[in-house]
Amino acid sequence: MTWAQAGGAVADDDAPATLFALLLDPSLFTPAYDAGLSSGLRQAGVRPLWLTRPLREREEAELDPAECEAAFYRRVEAIAPARRRLRAVAKGASHLVDLAALLRRLGRNEADVVHLQWAVLPAFDAAAILAMRRHCPVVMTVHDTVPFNGERISLLQNKGFDLPLRAADRLIVHTRAALDTLRARGLDAHKIHLIPHGPLPLKAKPSAEALARARSKRFTLVLFGQIKPYKGVDLLIEALGQMPAHEREQGRVIVAGAPMMDIAPLMARAEALGLGPTLEFRLGRLDHQAMADLFHEADGFVFPYRQIDASGVYFLLKPLGKWMVASRVGIFAEDLREGADGALVAPGDTKALSEAMAEAFTRRPAPPPRPNSESWAAIGAATRRLYDEAIAERSRRA
Repeated sequence: MTWAQAGGAVADDDAPATLFALLLDPSLFTPAYDAGLSSGLRQAGVRPLWLTRPLREREEAELDPAECEAAFYRRVEAIAPARRRLRAVAKGASHLVDLAALLRRLGRNEADVVHLQWAVLPAFDAAAILAMRRHCPVVMTVHDTVPFNGERISLLQNKGFDLPLRAADRLIVHTRAALDTLRARGLDAHKIHLIPHGPLPLKAKPSAEALARARSKRFTLVLFGQIKPYKGVDLLIEALGQMPAHEREQGRVIVAGAPMMDIAPLMARAEALGLGPTLEFRLGRLDHQAMADLFHEADGFVFPYRQIDASGVYFLLKPLGKWMVASRVGIFAEDLREGADGALVAPGDTKALSEAMAEAFTRRPAPPPRPNSESWAAIGAATRRLYDEAIAERSRRA
């Protein structure tokens, strides 16, 4: 079913009875998306309860505390992050224990439907899904059709990626490319549904200090978000290194976010290429105010991603009216209007990336703001219809 076929419309006044949905994001990978989906589900007559890990120090709550329960990894979070091996082993063990607790909970008929956002240990999650389906239907959102966007996290986390997808009653994807990818891998087309990613609003406005600060005369591109291999910071560095000096001098790039990989080699390569005046690293997690100030400072954004389906960062930045240089993959290929909103380049093509950034530096494009066309109310209504369909099918089977 496509988004258009689902109607893309908000539920009417004759809404069906309230459903209770348990929604799982054990590692809290996408809290902003989770919060938006919750708002849409509430409007569609669904009472959501999210089962996640506890919030970490300095993390700001996105989900309503009344709709969120720390049901995963409660003791793991007390282990120091530096003790990575111990944390990984403890997290794996805790995941199994916490899944068992969830199954006991479902045995008390607590939920009308279970909705997973991510599979943490695919083989074990698939077995748990089969057990959950004895009690209620299971829906799963496939945010990424490639495990961890191509990263090799661990054998347990990468192996058997499609097993939970095959076990679930219904699957949600955010892009046409993701839908086609899963069909090509042999997933049942009947159970794959396209429901777009929703808008992610900024939670703060630029500070008075940021507004008063003189803007750089150089065109500023920002790569924002957690720094991971698939996001192509290394490709960005090589592209800047290939750019003629007279063009590079007209712009600058800020890489801002928390490193989730070893960035020392990246910084060493940037230094070897003499990119000091052009490339700035702002490392660490940014709070809402720091994000708003950074986005005010930016003239545009760059996404040299190797792989992506949907991108929460894209939906956060889309309404700002800033030029975007992005790889022709996933949501960028489907939604970014080339020439009007930005430039698209082949993933991994550092020469094309260099040329696209150089053109932005010299031409200084300023596209008009482009509001997100999707709404969480419509997304919640489409998701509710999917829940109802899965529940009805389960009743027919029974």
